[in-house]
Amino acid sequence: MRKQHPSIELVGRSIRARREALGISQDDFAARVNVDRAYYSHVERGRYNITLEVLFRIAAGLACPPAELMPGLSELVDLPHTSRTRGRKKAGA
Repeated sequence: MRKQHPSIELVGRSIRARREALGISQDDFAARVNVDRAYYSHVERGRYNITLEVLFRIAAGLACPPAELMPGLSELVDLPHTSRTRGRKKAGA
């Protein structure tokens, strides 16, 4: 599996830290937010670039705004210039 951008890994670590602070197991939390447990494990390890829908469900399960799970602006460095799915340059790049 290809390594994701460090900002995606930061989101996963933030999600894990909040879940652990609530004292909820991965299995229980994945069921709570209706996400496959194996998939959720990859999310916490920063292996998957999740959709906004999944981010919103996770944030709701953690009772926090989605923005609180995101990295700070200073941590968004070396972002790719092209979309991996389309291969075209992004606007403003």
